[in-house]
Amino acid sequence: MVKNTSMSVEGDYTYLRINFAHPGSQIGKDTQNFPNPLATYVKEMSYRSSNQKEPGEITATGENLSTAFRLIKEMQKRYRTQEAEEREREGAVKQDKLILSTAKGNPKLKDLSVRPNIIQKKIAGTVEAHVNGFRYTSLRGDKIDVLYNNIKHAFFQPCDNEMIILLHFNLKNPVLWGKKKYSDIQFYTEVGEITTDLGKYHHMQDRDDIHSEHMEREMRKKLNLAFQNFCDKVVRQTNDAFDFDSPFNELGFFGVPYRSSCCLKPTSTCLVNLTEWPPFVVTLDEVELVHFERVSFQLKNFDMVFIFKDYSRKTQMVQQIPMSSLDSVKEWLNSCDIKYTEGIQSLNWAKIMKTIVDDPEEFFENGGWNFLAQDSDNEGDDEEESEESEYNESEESEEGSDEDEEESGEETEDSESEASLDSDESEGKDWSDLEEEALKWEGDWDSLDNKKTINLRKGPFIVWSKGGKERLVSGNDPRTLSCEGEVGVIWALHCLNWDK
Repeated sequence: MVKNTSMSVEGDYTYLRINFAHPGSQIGKDTQNFPNPLATYVKEMSYRSSNQKEPGEITATGENLSTAFRLIKEMQKRYRTQEAEEREREGAVKQDKLILSTAKGNPKLKDLSVRPNIIQKKIAGTVEAHVNGFRYTSLRGDKIDVLYNNIKHAFFQPCDNEMIILLHFNLKNPVLWGKKKYSDIQFYTEVGEITTDLGKYHHMQDRDDIHSEHMEREMRKKLNLAFQNFCDKVVRQTNDAFDFDSPFNELGFFGVPYRSSCCLKPTSTCLVNLTEWPPFVVTLDEVELVHFERVSFQLKNFDMVFIFKDYSRKTQMVQQIPMSSLDSVKEWLNSCDIKYTEGIQSLNWAKIMKTIVDDPEEFFENGGWNFLAQDSDNEGDDEEESEESEYNESEESEEGSDEDEEESGEETEDSESEASLDSDESEGKDWSDLEEEALKWEGDWDSLDNKKTINLRKGPFIVWSKGGKERLVSGNDPRTLSCEGEVGVIWALHCLNWDK
């Protein structure tokens, strides 16, 4: 099998090099099954031809190598295309034959477009309900059949606060239309102007603008009524075996399921976004757990991860959901009986799901999904402890301030001495100078109580007694100092970290 080819021109010669696939040539990739890996394989072949035309020749021999190189490339391209088509056909299911109804009163909707672009050009068409399915017929004659037994979810989204009105079908098994398989198909029509010319002058009292707005509102009502009548006729025709679901606009929230931000709307069975393409459809019955990531009041957005009951299925993530929508999303999940957890960190879900699929019994023996709930509980406890500590600190500060006010009212006599202390410290006197001032100080000893509380700075302090002996005392509150006994000199000095 040819792996790759290359051609180069060097001087008067053209070189064609062909590399072949052989055992050991695809290290780190999906290895091919060789029938006899121990046999001798040709790794590469090189051809050389002259670019000079010999007498009697029409063209130079080097052009033959150019032609061979082009043919090999075309052959490889056809082979890769065939492989891609075969891979598309693997998961696709061939639908049953549509049974056409000959009745004239079949439910029908006209002037609809289709998504995805199964038809090459955007051409309007008609959707008609038959015995066992729908048929979309374009004006050019293209036909698309969707059978009832292959429809997993059918949605009707009115044009309220939307620029399109649509019918959306989510299929149980992918269907091959053209050369690709699709799991979703949508028939829609545009309402109003999707694009607006900003250079055009608009006046709020312009009669033409008022008339056009009135006509648009009337058209929206007519379209909603026509689509609703179509859905009701289909339900009656199938004897309630087929039904349409509509999103709840009041429960919608914004998020980024793929590349762009859009409004996600819950329905009775799903969470959907049908306006943007590709559509987002998550069936709630298939969801086992919902985990919220990056949940912190310091952040503006969080992420939501859907974990499905089929662990082999890839998880679905919705990013950049506003933090203001967290409570409403939780209430909606509670109403749907879906368990949810939350955490601050973003997890590697591909690695987690691979671990579960490899040994699910060991995963559930070790507690299963409890590690997500434990993380959320720990985070909640930490937040509560931080709030309690802040509350206690605020209480202590309030109590300290109350004590300060009381003490300041009682100690009017000692204010002059404390002021002198501050002035002395600010001037930067030495320890010897302060000691001399303390020994020379004379005061009214009888006015002092047995216990005196003095407002001082933070830190341990030296208090000079009447006999000139120093004494180190510290109080519970760093701003206050309790001195027991008769104090001869009320003078406090910093013992540690004293700034001269």
